Amino acid sequence: MIRTYRTEAGACVVEEGPGALERASEAAWIDLFEPTHEEDEAIEKVIGAAIPTREDMAEIEASSRLYEEVGAVVMTTPLLVKSASPYPESAEFTFVLTEAHLVTVRYAEPVSLSIFAGTTRRTPEICASPKAVLTGLLDAIVDRLADVLEVTGQELDSIGRRTFTETERREPLQIRMQQLGRHGEIVSKARESLVGLARLVAFLKALPQMNRSADLGERLQAIKLDIEVLLEHTSSLSAKITFLLDALLGMINIEQNAIIKTFSVVAVMFLPPTLIASIYGMNFEHMPELSWPFGYPLALLAMLLSMIAPYAFFKRKGWI
Repeated sequence: MIRTYRTEAGACVVEEGPGALERASEAAWIDLFEPTHEEDEAIEKVIGAAIPTREDMAEIEASSRLYEEVGAVVMTTPLLVKSASPYPESAEFTFVLTEAHLVTVRYAEPVSLSIFAGTTRRTPEICASPKAVLTGLLDAIVDRLADVLEVTGQELDSIGRRTFTETERREPLQIRMQQLGRHGEIVSKARESLVGLARLVAFLKALPQMNRSADLGERLQAIKLDIEVLLEHTSSLSAKITFLLDALLGMINIEQNAIIKTFSVVAVMFLPPTLIASIYGMNFEHMPELSWPFGYPLALLAMLLSMIAPYAFFKRKGWI
């Protein structure tokens, strides 16, 4: 799908489909979502540069992600998507910057893009320049990652409170382990996105065409500082996740040890009665107790006392 953003009569006009392709040459921002081969070729003719395929976007070498070609700068970075889903994902996002156009190529729906699209309607002057669109889009992406990490930090604090302050654990520890694993995925993929964005911004700052405007340079520097702060925050969240994971594993071990201890105490309590019953269950001819009138109740009493004595001893020691 092709979506274009261009300014007309002081407003940002958004078009989709065939109409967008017809006037793509007038658009400062061309957004390609799951483009077909024909759509790629049509936009390549408009901007005069090649559009990376999905296979090209998946390349992990730095030279394949950040490079210049004739008349265009191509930049690819992973972005966190579906952060609110049970299993967050990471998707590649490509920027193709020319003097007249910014083309974004994607195969996922980042929330930050929808937020920025709404911003263009409120501040249409952003659509006037591809470089302004690029810096604004990068700013929106970083802001969205900051919001996701903020929510993740709050949820980790909640898990910590429930783990260390609740006297009665109504929620199984396994559930918290699953929640912790999901938050770990979010932090890991957010860090991956931030590292990619940091490389992209550093690459942009080194381009002569991005340094001609003091305003663009200042915006890129501000984005760079925000990314550095968020990277430090992800390190803090990763350490917190590791600490909570160790704590939950320790509590699971404690619960398992308590179960094993209960079985051990019960086994020891039944051992003396079993010994007494085994002795008087032997088939020897000369066993004087067999002829006692009160032999049977005395054997039962001995077995009962042999159970109470270990229980009292364990109780006094505080083992149960």
